[in-house]
Amino acid sequence: EIPRSGWAEYVLPENLRTGVPARMLEKRPDVRSAERVVEAAYYVSRQALAAMFPSLSLSGMLGWTSSGASIKDPGQMIMGAVASLSQPVFARGRLKENYKISELQRKEASIEYSKTVLAAGNEVNRNLRECQLAEQKDALYKTQVAILNESYDATRELMRNGKASYIEVLVAQDNLLNAQLSEAANVYSGFISLISLYISLGGG
Repeated sequence: EIPRSGWAEYVLPENLRTGVPARMLEKRPDVRSAERVVEAAYYVSRQALAAMFPSLSLSGMLGWTSSGASIKDPGQMIMGAVASLSQPVFARGRLKENYKISELQRKEASIEYSKTVLAAGNEVNRNLRECQLAEQKDALYKTQVAILNESYDATRELMRNGKASYIEVLVAQDNLLNAQLSEAANVYSGFISLISLYISLGGG
C-alpha cells in the first residue's frame, strides 16, 4: 500500500472561501507588466506636455567675471535665453501633436491594463469556483460511497443466505468501485483547481 494524502488534506483557505480581494492580483506577472507599461506611458505623456512650455537652463556663469578665465557676453546670454524661450512657440504644432499621440498611447495602455486585470479576475474566479464545486461534490460522493458500501454488504449477506446470486454481488461491487473512482477523480480535480488558483494569484 502506498500512503497518499486524502481529501482531509484538501482544505480551501478560509479567506478564499469568501472570495479573493482584487489587490491580490497585483502579484501576477502580467498585471505587474501592464501596470509598468501604464506608468511608462504616463511619464512619456508628462514629458511631452513639459516640452510645450518654455524652459531656461541656469548656471553659475552669469555676468562678467573678474578672474579673466571665462567672460560671457550678457547680450549673448539674453539672446540665447530668448531663443530657448521662443522655441516652443515656433514648434508648438509639432509639440502639440507629440502630446496628443502620447496621451492616446497612455489611454491605450490604461485600457490594456484594465483588460489584463479583468482577464486575471475571470481566471481566478473560474479556478475558485472549481475549488468550491469540488468541495461541495465531495460531500455528495462520500454519501454515495457510504450508501453503495452498505448495499454491497447487504447483497453479500443475502448471497450467504441464498437470497441473492453472485452476479448481484458483482454488480453491487462494481457500482461501489465506480463511485469510489468518481470520488478519487473529484479529489484530483480539486487539487488541480487549487494549484491553478494559487498560480492564477501569482503564486501568493
